[in-house]
Amino acid sequence: MDDCIKNIFQRYTDGEIDNSTANYLISSQLPDLSKAGRIKDYEQAVYCCTYFLRYRQYDSRKISGKDMLLFLRDFVLYLGRLRFPQLITNTVQNAGGDFGLYVTDDGFVDVIEKIPECLKENKTSIDEVYELKESSSMKNRSSFGDGYLYKFTVFKQYRSIEQKVAVHSALELPDNHTLMISLPTGGGKSLVTQLLAASERRLTLVIVPTVSLAKDQWLQAKGCLTDENTRKNIFYYKGGADKSDIIYAIRSKTARLIVTSPEAVIKSPSLNQALRDTAKNGFLHNVVIDEAHIVPDWGVHFRPDFQIFSVVLKEMQQASGNRLRTYLLSATLSDDVVETLFSLFGSDGNNVQFRCDALRPEPRYVFTKFHDSAKRMDAVIEMIRMLPKPMIVYVIAPETAESYCSMLRGKGYQNIYAYTGKTNDDKREELLEKWKNNEFDVMIATSAFGMGVDKANVRTIIHACVPETLSRFYQEVGRSGRDGLPSLSVLATLSSDESGDLSVAFNLINKSILTPQKLFIRLESILHNKENFLDDDTVSADLNTVPSNFSEEEAKVAGMRNAYWNASTLLLLHRQGYIKIEHAEYNVQKKTYFFTFKVLDVNLINDETKLMNLLEADRAKEFKMRTSGYHKMSNIVNKPNAKCWGRRFVSLFPLAQPICGCCPAHEGQSAVTEDKIRIRQKEEVDLKPDEPSSLLRQYMGPFNDMLVPVHNYADIDVDYIGEKARKLDVSCVVYPDQVEPVKETGCMYLSHSEFLAVAEYAPWILRNGMMIILTGNLYIDNRIYEAANHNGIENFRKVWCCSPDTMILQKGKTIENFLNCRICDLEYV
Repeated sequence: MDDCIKNIFQRYTDGEIDNSTANYLISSQLPDLSKAGRIKDYEQAVYCCTYFLRYRQYDSRKISGKDMLLFLRDFVLYLGRLRFPQLITNTVQNAGGDFGLYVTDDGFVDVIEKIPECLKENKTSIDEVYELKESSSMKNRSSFGDGYLYKFTVFKQYRSIEQKVAVHSALELPDNHTLMISLPTGGGKSLVTQLLAASERRLTLVIVPTVSLAKDQWLQAKGCLTDENTRKNIFYYKGGADKSDIIYAIRSKTARLIVTSPEAVIKSPSLNQALRDTAKNGFLHNVVIDEAHIVPDWGVHFRPDFQIFSVVLKEMQQASGNRLRTYLLSATLSDDVVETLFSLFGSDGNNVQFRCDALRPEPRYVFTKFHDSAKRMDAVIEMIRMLPKPMIVYVIAPETAESYCSMLRGKGYQNIYAYTGKTNDDKREELLEKWKNNEFDVMIATSAFGMGVDKANVRTIIHACVPETLSRFYQEVGRSGRDGLPSLSVLATLSSDESGDLSVAFNLINKSILTPQKLFIRLESILHNKENFLDDDTVSADLNTVPSNFSEEEAKVAGMRNAYWNASTLLLLHRQGYIKIEHAEYNVQKKTYFFTFKVLDVNLINDETKLMNLLEADRAKEFKMRTSGYHKMSNIVNKPNAKCWGRRFVSLFPLAQPICGCCPAHEGQSAVTEDKIRIRQKEEVDLKPDEPSSLLRQYMGPFNDMLVPVHNYADIDVDYIGEKARKLDVSCVVYPDQVEPVKETGCMYLSHSEFLAVAEYAPWILRNGMMIILTGNLYIDNRIYEAANHNGIENFRKVWCCSPDTMILQKGKTIENFLNCRICDLEYV
């Protein structure tokens, strides 16, 4: 533990300061620990602040003694043996034995490390989590800041070169383009959204999966941005509240950032119309789909508004005169998800990918199998008691989550909660707020809990089930270790031919895909419903239309679920090219969706046999795509030791490196190490350089190169050169790895290593000129020269700061003897 934090805690236990004072003194250290990158010390300080909270909860009887001991066991294992007030010491003496807690002869509280019997072979992994062992990947990867950061945010550095390139790619994206950005979890995707809002006086609309995430992004933006005009015009939009101020801000063109859900855009008439109008008048410029990977699944299984929004977006794009820019943000993307997202939200011929896919090094994967559901439940409850927390326990059914909570409460725990699809909205927001604020340690959840507020220090994920796809498993494991410290993933499966986890998982997939017969019946029912309007090949359809094969009783209770299936049917036919959905809206009075779509081949739609054959092929293709993730998951369950799990995950995410902290297939870390710079493929953007400034043209003349003589590299001042670059309106300074800028000048700064990556994968963001400082090292200088003269960069403006005698090997001459350019001393600029 950090000495300062330890001393404060010792003063508290010695009675010198009270609970509140100690909490204040330790929490005030958090910003400095975070800024210094001391993640372990930071998290230990957070655990201390959580202890003070638990003490107050226990002292006021809001939690039970069991809840206090559950937390205290982890606290001692994370921070070491400590003295505590008499209330805690007495509780340990009375009931600490079940948790391995005891009071030593000298008055300290210590713990006997116990491990659940079914996980006794995994002690090393569990110990690493309790040790908060920092890995080599935790090394500082920050990248020097630029004008965007200094002008608009509280930050002085980017988290990584990947984040820097993502920001520049987003801000410089041409109109009528769609940019897909994948940055690793914790990579700072939200900064892209914030700078889009801050850097131009137009509106950025952000679509997120949950209200809690909308609120979280709203708070983050207010905390990170410094421009007061932007900060006061950031909104999050949710149902059930007065929204007149938001509508006014949109219509008066003062709103800069609105974070909301797709349902709000589609189902709120006032917001929907305001956004359509502001797209038409050019004020709406950027639309961001956050956590985009969930759209294909969520839009099919439930909440079809995620895919319906793609229709609304295309209508807005047309209304804008094709001036909107669209952004798809995610952590890791599989090939099939990329294809679906571009088919929904893409811009024809203008789709761009910035991919920094990376697997998580933090999880230690553990596998255990049971043949009896009661024994698994008992084992999971033991895991809750003995494994690192905070913890999420995933199950399939809401009823199972409630069963776990009921059993735990029967054992004396009060501070454990369930979060499922049946949890109402108010309770969800309450639970997520408490979870974020460390008010409890264990969440029992279904897949409904995932896209909420990020909690960085979740240490254990238990799957007391088998997720239906490998992708879902990986995404849920990804809720842990987001601070970069080790976490534990326990996959606890139930093996049974008929009622086992794999059977349950397969049924979830199978029932989510309509058969060709059901697809055809739903389409035919929509086309022949007298309430729907048909005009030649165009149909205006009420999605409450009941299929013709429904009984009278089924029709009476069809409801919104039937409308969702109709939406899924038409969206599938839209994606497959049978129809084109041109308009989508929600009727508030009738509580139903209306689609207007064009039948692209009327003869085909009327030919049942031919259409059924085609739908069978389409259904088979979709079934294969969905079940491929299931088969990958079942391979892990059936053969957990056969192959490194990191290599299994790259079958989903082929651009990532097969990283795994530890898994059943091997001891220790994977043999593959992560790349230092994780840009995976080239961005393709066709954008010409801006016209040079008059001053740069004055010195450079008609040439694309200029030479600034350097006679002693030891005398190079990067900050001085940066100031000259700003004066000449050169957008990027490239500097040697062994030096570091100090002053921000407004330019983008790239070290040599960063420049080599950007020149290969994102050359277009260098189009407005580079001031390149060489080193005098023949190998390095030639690598930089070669990178600056291929991939189209040879046509960009470059100011070379180097010795005129620098030998360029591919030319066989010094740079002064072959470079067709002017020579200029910066002193006179």
